[in-house]
Amino acid sequence: MSSRQARPTAADTETDAVHSENRAVYALLPGQLTLHRTLQEMPEAMTSLWMSYRVDGPLDVSAFVDAVRSTVARHAGLRIGVTTQDGAPVQWVRPIPDQHPIVTLTRVTANDTEQFTRYVRAVLATDLRHTFDLAVDYPFIIRLLRFSPTLHAAIGVFSALAVDATARMAVVREIWDTYFGRPPGAEPKDADYLAAVTSRTAAGTTGRSRAVSAYWRRRAPWLPPRCQFLPGIGGPATPTARTELLPVVGPEWEVLRRRWQESGFTTAQWLLAVFAATVFLVTPQDRIAISMRLNGRRHPERGIVGMFDVTVPVVLDRPARPADLLVQVRREQLTATSRRDVSPQVLDEMWAATARRLGHPVHRTLLMTYLEDTADLDLSGRAPVTAGLDPSGRAPVTIERGAYTPAFQRIADGLRIAVNERPDGLRIRLTVDGGSMSQDSFTRFVTAFRARLNGDDHSGRVAAAPPGAPTLASLRAPDGAVLLVVDLAEVTAALERHPEVTSATAAVEIADDGGSRVAAEVTTGDVPVTADELADRVRATLAHRPYLAVPGRISVGYDSASGDRPEALLRDGVG
Repeated sequence: MSSRQARPTAADTETDAVHSENRAVYALLPGQLTLHRTLQEMPEAMTSLWMSYRVDGPLDVSAFVDAVRSTVARHAGLRIGVTTQDGAPVQWVRPIPDQHPIVTLTRVTANDTEQFTRYVRAVLATDLRHTFDLAVDYPFIIRLLRFSPTLHAAIGVFSALAVDATARMAVVREIWDTYFGRPPGAEPKDADYLAAVTSRTAAGTTGRSRAVSAYWRRRAPWLPPRCQFLPGIGGPATPTARTELLPVVGPEWEVLRRRWQESGFTTAQWLLAVFAATVFLVTPQDRIAISMRLNGRRHPERGIVGMFDVTVPVVLDRPARPADLLVQVRREQLTATSRRDVSPQVLDEMWAATARRLGHPVHRTLLMTYLEDTADLDLSGRAPVTAGLDPSGRAPVTIERGAYTPAFQRIADGLRIAVNERPDGLRIRLTVDGGSMSQDSFTRFVTAFRARLNGDDHSGRVAAAPPGAPTLASLRAPDGAVLLVVDLAEVTAALERHPEVTSATAAVEIADDGGSRVAAEVTTGDVPVTADELADRVRATLAHRPYLAVPGRISVGYDSASGDRPEALLRDGVG
């Protein structure tokens, strides 16, 4: 349908600092480090952010390209490179590309606007599947596709290693503000971004940082390693995510916003409480950990484009009364937010301690992201369609956001809620991976969420365990809260699959720390088997089995005709 120019890479610029052995490199920010590790483990993970605009009117292409180039030149975060040096990931700042256009321009031949729209969506979906290699790529792909002199599509994809949601919002607004003759005032410097990176590295050695680390380590023994949904609501495993979009606009939004403002709670706190209340309907656990993505910028860093997002768990207990949950949400969210400057290594240690304590691998099942989105506001405050007239007298153009949302299937991980709050309403997206809930169960979950959003707290459980579902035993914290449920018959069966095991029995016992754990009594034949070997046997079968756990204590006895072997070998903490 058309031809495309190559996007800019570091190799296009002979003077690029990436080719210099003496370039200055810097550590990654905490959110970058977490994402970099994820991408190393799962290169296929789709983590990019995108922009999508329909432009009606006589767009000045040269002015648009200049606006993009100006924005890229102003923000070092749009020019970072990432590689590994001495075994650790590092970043540096490149100069602006100077050999190729910073925007890929394409004239599209299409029969009508519908065909043009389909083509643009397909191009954006393809770009979203692109795996950025920031050792050689710049962290963005921006395209301007032309159908006619009065209809263009401006689309872009940004590597999440370089740009978080707040930064993407700032970037797209700056591009259009510059095009419409409202360029930003103060000129940011590369040194501002690098100073923020250096400051975060230095902050990791302070007393405050040590206190924050100690707080998260103290929480470790009593965090649930995952959210377990009720037996019977899971569907057939599939890589396809199930998604529901819940727009809240018009009078409904006005009523909700007024009620929330009068209560003294924020929109994010209300939505987190509604999400948690609905989750408690579909889990047997009394405690859940919702990973919340937070803007990690300090006050001096508010205008800096980069990847400053951090993700920390907000831990919530099943409330005695529905009204108590909102108060708990505010307390726990503020506590987590005030301690968001925690290193990824400390959080890894925290979750590892949880896995050892309960014998179950960590799976961050629940995730919430929230953004107060102002990307499309012009100076008069209108959104989401913006029109502007260049001071030089060019004819006005109108831009419409989201006109080319790509049609693709994203692989989800657990249960997620993503919220964009705009002046005209909320855009709520609920997504669940294909193995966690059937379509019918997810539809009921969404219905229950919608009811609570509107203030109805009286609906029952979304689903109950069907006849024949496994009997589940509870693992509890010292205060009695259910942290995990385990199918003891499944644990027993996993142990008995070892060829040397003649019998096994699993049960729940109280540990020395006051919480409960799975314990097992195992009898083997003449060939010696250690508790560690048996624990590894169970551990190897944990994948995709939400009610299986590694026993924290395994007692091994021998069924020997000679009777001259020890009666038992005990091993604690093998999980």
